[in-house]
Amino acid sequence: MNKLTPSRRPVQWISLVVMCASLAACGGGDEPGIDSADASASREEAQGILPSGRFPAPPPPAPAGSSLELGIKIAGFPHKIDVYRPPGATRAIVFLHGNGGTTGSLAYLLGFSVTAYPSARTINWDWLTRNGIIAVLPQGQAAPGSTVGTWNNYIAYSGQDDVAFLSALATNVRTKYGVADVSLAGYSAGGVMTGRVWCEATTAFKSFVSIAGPMMSGTGTGVTCTPPTTAPYFVMLGAKDQVLPTYNPGLPAPTPEQAAAGLTTGFLVAEWKRDSDRTRWVCGETTQLGGATVSPVGPTWNNCSTRIRYSVVKNADHTIPSFETATGVKMVDTIAGFTH
Repeated sequence: MNKLTPSRRPVQWISLVVMCASLAACGGGDEPGIDSADASASREEAQGILPSGRFPAPPPPAPAGSSLELGIKIAGFPHKIDVYRPPGATRAIVFLHGNGGTTGSLAYLLGFSVTAYPSARTINWDWLTRNGIIAVLPQGQAAPGSTVGTWNNYIAYSGQDDVAFLSALATNVRTKYGVADVSLAGYSAGGVMTGRVWCEATTAFKSFVSIAGPMMSGTGTGVTCTPPTTAPYFVMLGAKDQVLPTYNPGLPAPTPEQAAAGLTTGFLVAEWKRDSDRTRWVCGETTQLGGATVSPVGPTWNNCSTRIRYSVVKNADHTIPSFETATGVKMVDTIAGFTH
């Protein structure tokens, strides 16, 4: 994305996984259109968590050797962390929730828990066990004067050094659980944070995936960062996203050639340019506008032997369910497939 309008306070991202009894409790209503979007998301998730007001049926018992740790911390940081460790896990993925979200709400959306309030009787271990993945979900923090848990990602502000925290978390996971392969994936504002970590602490993780979260830069000039080293990066955006355009309404309209290639909005073009920058940094290739692999889902640009990937999903908006409906693939499978 290009230059953002300067502000004395951080932009508040619309939460797609918010768990609040009222918008006032979430700190909502500060940006145009945030009320209706947050209310809609809250209703959607509440209906999924408590159908007919009853607690969902519990999943099968946990497999022997699995462990669930809720609300643990690492030294020097206030973030609470939930860890889902199946038996025999060989790698780990750190998953970042969106603005105003929680570790529990993201676990629910990804399918790790049958409710947004994980406990020993709500965890669905099947996917984690089959894939041998430890899922690590840290809780974003709220800046002073705010109740919105988020990430310090150039757009939102958490009051924390989240780059340092996530770097330390990756080291802790490797040491504590004995896995060398640790990747980072984020949704919405968590995806934007994933981009910042790729820019500033690339060596902390093996690979990076962002869903509905474009890469930003601290300069606000639209120039992609210069990472200290290179690592695989995959971003997936929805062409029908109505949230992302609100943060930079001044982006130019796509040219006819860009629109024909599937870049039908200004924010999709902006991210394609960043994808081109990432491609040059990682392997020196040049991204061709017409070089995408096109499917009924939308175009995908694969470069650097698929280490750099950018997908546009034609019929997805900003929500995880919309991506899954449009692609026919669970987002955890999309993430796990790229980070493997």
